[in-house]
Amino acid sequence: MPFDGVVLSALKKELILELVDGKVERIYQPNQFEVNLYVYKLGKTKKLIISANPSLPRIYITERQKKNPEVAPNFCMILRKNLLGARLVGIYQQGLERILQIEFETKSELGDTEVKYLIFEMMGRHSNIFLVDSNYKIIDAIRRLSFEDSPRPILPGVKYTLPPVLTKKNPIEVSFDEFISFFKSSNKSPENILTDNLSGISKQFANEVILRAQVFEKSLENKDTIKRIFDSLKELLYCIVEKGEILPTLYTEKGNVVDFYVIDLKCFSSFPKKHFSNLNLCIDEYYFKKEQHTVFIEKRQHLQKIIEQNVKKLSQKYDQNIQKIQEAKNAEVYRKYGDLILANLYQLRETNEDFVEVIDYYSEDLSTMKIPLEKDKDLKQNAERYYKLYNKLKKAEEYAKNEIAEIEKEIEFLQSLEALLEKSQEIEDLLSIEEELEKEGYIKTQVENVGQQKKKENQKSKPHHFISSDGFDIYVGRNNLQNDFLTIRFASSHDIWLHTQKIPGSHVIIRTNNKEVPQTTLVEAALLASYFSKAKHSTKVPVDYTFVKYVKKPPKSKPGFVIYDNFKTIIVDSPENIDNFNKVE
Repeated sequence: MPFDGVVLSALKKELILELVDGKVERIYQPNQFEVNLYVYKLGKTKKLIISANPSLPRIYITERQKKNPEVAPNFCMILRKNLLGARLVGIYQQGLERILQIEFETKSELGDTEVKYLIFEMMGRHSNIFLVDSNYKIIDAIRRLSFEDSPRPILPGVKYTLPPVLTKKNPIEVSFDEFISFFKSSNKSPENILTDNLSGISKQFANEVILRAQVFEKSLENKDTIKRIFDSLKELLYCIVEKGEILPTLYTEKGNVVDFYVIDLKCFSSFPKKHFSNLNLCIDEYYFKKEQHTVFIEKRQHLQKIIEQNVKKLSQKYDQNIQKIQEAKNAEVYRKYGDLILANLYQLRETNEDFVEVIDYYSEDLSTMKIPLEKDKDLKQNAERYYKLYNKLKKAEEYAKNEIAEIEKEIEFLQSLEALLEKSQEIEDLLSIEEELEKEGYIKTQVENVGQQKKKENQKSKPHHFISSDGFDIYVGRNNLQNDFLTIRFASSHDIWLHTQKIPGSHVIIRTNNKEVPQTTLVEAALLASYFSKAKHSTKVPVDYTFVKYVKKPPKSKPGFVIYDNFKTIIVDSPENIDNFNKVE
């Protein structure tokens, strides 16, 4: 993440234009690392995000809103006490270090003007936000450190000092003699030499300097080559930091954000990119999409875990019922014992033994057999006991068989959701799957207000829509609710329905418009059916297809479950991706 000193320098200029001479209206702390300042200036309120998140420290202006906690954390309350109503009078950077200092003018209880500073250190896992007074005494920090935890304690009342790691040279001020000495004292790559010795320089910026200097050697000794790197560094810094010539650029890969920078980087020339009119907009979109992707991954993992846990429970329940069926095999033996005791009753005498010997009328040679007895019961009661055991096991067997049938349906349903989950690309897809899990009782349903319900309805995704090479519309369900909608409500009786044979996956519909469907369209639809199934990237995947009129949904069946007949099967190799398919956005 290249939020380096160069980026911060360019951003500082935008923040000065947007915020200086503004008044602090509101302050929130949506999480343990982030502070939001609402600054009013020239009829507009700007929201400044300052985040000391260890993995993604950042600062920028945004119009996006977050839910704030009902009870403000202590640091937020201290900021409100000291900065609400204050005038923001200056924003400063420590050289090209990733340290930004925001100056405020406030009024004391006696009406005197006081100066206070909000200092933001972007130091990776050591990032922090400090509130200090005019003498740089710490009022508080978002992350405190005691004397035992750090050689640089961060506590109220302690004098603020710069981080001890600030030993690198300012690249704007460094001379060529100093610069060349970096290379003489190191055998590292040119990129690492720059980042090790110069402040505010990220790996991306260092790579850009080397690329623009057209240096491709890994080890440098030639003075002219080092001079080319030096000149490239100075020229880039002059254009960005001094002249403010920037072109904020966002880089993506397969729809996900990869990086951003203040200029268009040559090292990212192969990535899709988007330019912005100002740096704040670029940073805002980067972190918004980054957060969206993180939320997407976390939710998908959460739903995956729920599905796996329920499949595991059902599998255990399945095994228990199989065991009951195995035990029920003894049922006929118990019935036989009861029959033989009663059949021999006329010639048997009550006994104190724990068995009785009877004639086995079921054997061809009428041999005798011993039947175990319970001593506290007479012969007739023992016979009744065996009949009860027989009836109990037979009922348990019947119940177990019914249970197994239901368990198989549930596992099939969950596996279908798992297949859909693997192919989900948007948060709306996950919300639909989550809704299915809620409806089927796998997730406890939370009581929602009308606003939440409407928001959820607006977030529902639509089925995938493709156009075949022959011009036919092909629709693919993203979840089981969409599968039901496509097959039962959307498709007409003469449309073609496709699904992987005995493999969980999406329902696929070809809109025929009462026309004959060419083989090419049928194959394309089958490829989509295999791709959006558990058979992803497999070879020789069987895909069944039939007219929609031959597809039925049994009453009270799980979402996405159907039965069908009069079908044919086509064998396809599931594609690695569907980039070549004509998808309708």
